[in-house]
Amino acid sequence: MIMRIMEKDNIHGTSAALDIRSGKGQKYVMKRMIPALLLLLVCGCGPGYEFSPYYGQQQNWTTQPGSYVKVVDKATLYPPGHFPDRPYIIIGSVSTDNEDNVAKAVHEQHADAALVFTDRTYRTGSVAVAGPGMIWNVPLTGRKVNAQLIKFR
Repeated sequence: MIMRIMEKDNIHGTSAALDIRSGKGQKYVMKRMIPALLLLLVCGCGPGYEFSPYYGQQQNWTTQPGSYVKVVDKATLYPPGHFPDRPYIIIGSVSTDNEDNVAKAVHEQHADAALVFTDRTYRTGSVAVAGPGMIWNVPLTGRKVNAQLIKFR
């Protein structure tokens, strides 16, 4: 099967068929295919987290006078059981697999901080290799981080 691609000469307004078996035709195909494949790859990537907005009446949410915090990519993350020292409103909840994505959600959803309420590692399987005189077993794990995004009043 011979594939031909039409190439238009912009200067003279003429068209010529390119055979992809020739060097010129292959270069033409690659120049057109690589950007298309890169675009497909980039557009296929999501935000890395799931966001659910909070709908409901805001309350006087829990605060405390002092707390440990973790700063990830200039976003303040409060660990489970720790709360800010001033009033805040809840924007929504985020679910992801790492703290970097929580920080990304804080920036993209225009929040001031995140209250992490669960951060757990779970086993998804294992890889085992056995040979003469040795056994090697490595567990495969996943991680789930859930947090509430907040904005200070």
